[in-house]
Amino acid sequence: MVQLTITPLGEAGVEALAPDIVWTGTFGDFSLVTDPSQGGGGGLQAQHPIETAVLMCLFTDARCDPNELRFEMGGDRRGWPGDGFDIDTAHGEAPLGSKLWLFRRHELTELTAAEIEAEAQRALQPLLNQQLVVRIDTVTEVLAPQGQIRLGVSLYGRDGSKVYAAQFDPLWKTATPF
Repeated sequence: MVQLTITPLGEAGVEALAPDIVWTGTFGDFSLVTDPSQGGGGGLQAQHPIETAVLMCLFTDARCDPNELRFEMGGDRRGWPGDGFDIDTAHGEAPLGSKLWLFRRHELTELTAAEIEAEAQRALQPLLNQQLVVRIDTVTEVLAPQGQIRLGVSLYGRDGSKVYAAQFDPLWKTATPF
């Protein structure tokens, strides 16, 4: 018999950010409910669903095709193993996450920025498919002196109002919004 004890990471001195994700500076995980006002006991927090969905779509590593790998990646295709065999394509399901991690060592060019923007649009598509938002705008900006390509994301609700806006450095110098 195996006993599993889950300790909320906040008790371990890890900061919980406004999205319902605990970020250690290296990796993120879902934030657990620690107070009844946050939701069902022992479950996952859902106080900031849009912010959480955006971060999980953009900064969860999607599995890449073998031909997308570069030498320095050592064959690591990343992704969640279940995405390799349990996708219900008949009902529009697709692997979640993005391939932004593939751009980590690319040159800071307009072409790279355009590819990052296209990948962000693809990764955020489930938010449109599930009708969480009706429009997603992305824009990139090359900031060569800072070693960044900034990705701006704006989401719009059914009434046309902006419900979310943030900028990120998708090349992983930081995964927190600017």
